[in-house]
Amino acid sequence: MLSELNIKDFAIIEGLSLAFAPGLNIFTGETGAGKSIIMDAIALILGERASNDLIRSSAEEARVEALFDPSPPSVEGVLKEAGIEPAATLLIKRVVQRAGRNRIYINGSLATLVTLTEVGRRLIDIYGQSEHQSLTRPEEHVEMLDSFGGLKALRSHMAESHREFLGLKKEFDSLAAEAKSLKDRKDLLEFQLKEISSAALKPGEDEALNKEIERLKHAERLKGASLNAEREIYSDDGSMIERLGSIIKSLKDAAAFDERLKKAVEPLESSLIGMEDAGAFLRDYSDAIEADPDALEAALGRADLIGKLKKKYGPSLEEVIKKGEALSDELKLATGSDERSKALEGLVAEAREKALSAAKALTEARANAAKELEERIGEELFTLGMKDAVFQVSMDMEKNPDGTVRFNEKGADRVNFFIAPNKGEGLKPLSRIASGGELSRIMLALKSAASVGKVPALVFDEIDTGVGGAMAQVVGLKLKEVSKAHQVLCITHLPQIAAFADAHFGVSKETTKEGRTVSTVRELKGDETIEQISVMLGGLKVTETTRMHAMELMDAARTMSQKGLKAAKTPAPPATVTKVRTKEKTISKAESGGK
Repeated sequence: MLSELNIKDFAIIEGLSLAFAPGLNIFTGETGAGKSIIMDAIALILGERASNDLIRSSAEEARVEALFDPSPPSVEGVLKEAGIEPAATLLIKRVVQRAGRNRIYINGSLATLVTLTEVGRRLIDIYGQSEHQSLTRPEEHVEMLDSFGGLKALRSHMAESHREFLGLKKEFDSLAAEAKSLKDRKDLLEFQLKEISSAALKPGEDEALNKEIERLKHAERLKGASLNAEREIYSDDGSMIERLGSIIKSLKDAAAFDERLKKAVEPLESSLIGMEDAGAFLRDYSDAIEADPDALEAALGRADLIGKLKKKYGPSLEEVIKKGEALSDELKLATGSDERSKALEGLVAEAREKALSAAKALTEARANAAKELEERIGEELFTLGMKDAVFQVSMDMEKNPDGTVRFNEKGADRVNFFIAPNKGEGLKPLSRIASGGELSRIMLALKSAASVGKVPALVFDEIDTGVGGAMAQVVGLKLKEVSKAHQVLCITHLPQIAAFADAHFGVSKETTKEGRTVSTVRELKGDETIEQISVMLGGLKVTETTRMHAMELMDAARTMSQKGLKAAKTPAPPATVTKVRTKEKTISKAESGGK
């Protein structure tokens, strides 16, 4: 709950510290005393945008702090996502500076307005004149209906089915887009792959081919050089081999006289063997090499092809070969993606049917809950002074442009609350027709009916608009019942409602010695409470009679609180109040024979 609220230099509040109680907290005071300023401070804590106009004159900044104890579990996810560590309590602080530098702190950490707004939506709902009115937001109506109907399990199943469908759909769409892209490129891929694969490239082939071209270009020169060398070394008369053989023979004969000459004979013999090998190689080489214009032309053509492929697909032959492998894999992927796409298409269809089935079950459950909610709210509104009001829950199935059902994690229904506040008026959306007081009483009816909603605290700003007398007591008792499940803060001008307070705060306005107007708030106890209610009953002149009346009113409130509203003597609503919707029109139970 909201445990403490500290306000400093905010509008006409100089300094204020409030400690709230569980249950029903009532604020009373004259018009203009500053009750709504307290509501503005609470709204600031919930994420309302700040304005320099809120800063008290002569002050440089305004501060508002709120302590929620314990911290609601519903805000933990938002805090963690924002990098703020959750704690046992939740402390929110806003500083509004005249210079325009506004700051937000949550549990001591700086926070953004977006984070504060998300946290605030989970803490308090303010109902009254143009405030946090969940009832005016159609997107909230489905949440209220589901909460009333206890459809949490069906909602969880719907959300799980929707996530499964979205996951498969996303994968299928991605694969389909990829397949389409590959299909559009298929002809190009096949052409490029054929161009590379038909070349039958081999690693290092370009370097070997360049050497072969050089050999073919200079074949005649190579033949002539090798043939002349062979003749000089081996074939001609007086060749190098003959002369060297003669030298070796002469030295061997002389070595018979001096063995030291043998040292010269051995290397010369080795040279002779080497020359004989060289001569044999040159003979074979010169016989093999011939000028071949056709071979040269073929080699040049092959080199030109490789050069074009390297220029088109990569700087090197190895890159061209790798490109061919990549193209082959891409084509295989295109073929495989078609098969995967077909399989996924079937899975997506199954997941969609599963989600539609979950949505259908949720729709049926909502329809049953809507009927019960309409009846309950009709009865509650009757006891709250809206005797001729007709409340209706409209459910429309969402459709895609092609006519198929559109669904999300919440199902396939668009839920909207309709109301005809007065007799003879047609049903219109709640957000467009209900006044602030009517909205407050409708929400009070919802809370009283089934504690609808997710926030732990409610603020009703002047819920007594258009209510008086005995009906005000009924409204007060309703507030008391709601405060058993929610902390309630309520501004009221009616003593019948104030009498039900668990904590009663008096708001007043006074002028200081410096001539400044300040608003003060203090919790009233004992006789102070009786005196305040007496003032509300009798005006400025309080008599013993009004005091007795105030005490009787408070005693009556305690008795009614113990017995509850069902024990109060209120007439049953007429048959024409609760409406039954058909596809054709809205008719009364009396008109339909009670069916």
